[in-house]
Amino acid sequence: MILAATATRIGMESLRNLTVKDKYGRGRMAEHSFPETIDTQRLILRRYRSEDSAGILELVQKNRAHLIRDFEQQAALRSLADVLAFTAEKYEQWATGKTFCYGIWRTGTSEQVGQIQVKNIEWKIPSAELGYFIGGSFQRRGYATESIRELLRALFEQLGFKRVFLRILPANSESISLARKLGFREEGLHRRAFRCGFGELHDVHYLSFIQDDWPFQAN
Repeated sequence: MILAATATRIGMESLRNLTVKDKYGRGRMAEHSFPETIDTQRLILRRYRSEDSAGILELVQKNRAHLIRDFEQQAALRSLADVLAFTAEKYEQWATGKTFCYGIWRTGTSEQVGQIQVKNIEWKIPSAELGYFIGGSFQRRGYATESIRELLRALFEQLGFKRVFLRILPANSESISLARKLGFREEGLHRRAFRCGFGELHDVHYLSFIQDDWPFQAN
């Protein structure tokens, strides 16, 4: 478990401003910029670069069967050209304040273990959804816990977010347990709210963490 002893280092890249458009297409500057790099005790969370493409493709190839249901976009990456288009899309979404996607690497290695992204942002609150996956060979090592906790720290302490939520399928009991352990509270079950990569329609659990909850977890 990673508690108060874990240090988060926010890169200098975070000082750059973002232009965010509201629903009327008017540009406005985000109050804070997202850090491009977050260091945890064992991991580095970093904004994707084009040179990450080979590693992303390798991660997807090793986990494609497990990604199809919940992460259809990633599962569809089958070539370096696909991945380059994917990283270009994520770069553009980052630049416009729509989605902030991080690869997850073990510190001191080039081995990518997963991905986590901040998406479905409502800047008026501000609030956002977290979506993540960890490669099968890296699971049950606490990497998801470590990544989510440090990203929550950045969202609440550095960026002033008020609410962060997760959407999890009922069959994904391990992710539901992890969310509860981290302090997310259940908001309810949305019936027939998600069509997965196999074309099946699923119910979805919504769990949220609000800024008022954060000091208790941080301690």
